[in-house]
Amino acid sequence: MGNVQAVRKIKKFAVPVAGSLVLAVGLTACGGGGGSGGDGNKSGAGASQPKDARAALAAAARKTGEQNSYKTRQSGGSPEDGVTDMAWQRTPFYSSMQVHGKKTKDNPSGETYLVDTADGAYTKTDRIPGKDWFKMDPSSDKKTDQSRSRGLLTEFLGALNATGSAKWVGAEQIGGHPTDHFQGTVNIAELAKYQGPAMDKDSHDWYVDVMRKGGKDQAVIDLWIGKDDLVAKSQEVSSGKKGQERIVEEYSEYGTSLKAEIPPADRVATFDEYIEALAKGPSV
Repeated sequence: MGNVQAVRKIKKFAVPVAGSLVLAVGLTACGGGGGSGGDGNKSGAGASQPKDARAALAAAARKTGEQNSYKTRQSGGSPEDGVTDMAWQRTPFYSSMQVHGKKTKDNPSGETYLVDTADGAYTKTDRIPGKDWFKMDPSSDKKTDQSRSRGLLTEFLGALNATGSAKWVGAEQIGGHPTDHFQGTVNIAELAKYQGPAMDKDSHDWYVDVMRKGGKDQAVIDLWIGKDDLVAKSQEVSSGKKGQERIVEEYSEYGTSLKAEIPPADRVATFDEYIEALAKGPSV
């Protein structure tokens, strides 16, 4: 958000204020190999009975859809892209996104923090003397379930369910908990033609569009699903215009009641005040 044009674009597409950041931090994350991405702790995979991937993914999609909230930590293959901590809650609506990224001239701390509520979206800033947040009004688009603060779990589950390409890899420990590891290859051209219950239209169209714009023909997706049918971890590896890219997400605190961390009113500027501060340049 280092210039007026970029911020005006964010205001225009305010609903997911965080949407562009997920793309910047996640979908452009370069590097990383195409390995399984597990934590290296196999849990008797050789002796375990293979699991029905289609049934497991369908159960995970149902269970995920029932959750009112969860948290996501997203990272890419390059340390420069940093880590993004996200939280999402359906009712009452609340989401947050904190990017711990590379320090730049426009962002010396390397931190970007956004909070989105039914009342409006707040973004942390150091450009306004005496205030450290600015607020944008709520978007007219009420599809809060599509908030990018949900990470990419809906898209990954839906894409594998839609294509039916997933296979059981083995039983593995993730964060000290037993999970079943599934992997599949999603062909984007085939996914684009899909119309069915495994993937809702908004998630389908958004994911296909992002992959096509990135020049990607396919993606290898891994999911680690716990015994409670909830996904503990995911990974997507794909190749496109920027070479090989890898996104890793870890999920936690499903169903936890999240408390909206809204900044105090006396520390919040309006969007117009933020634009004015940008026009004046850095404060001394």
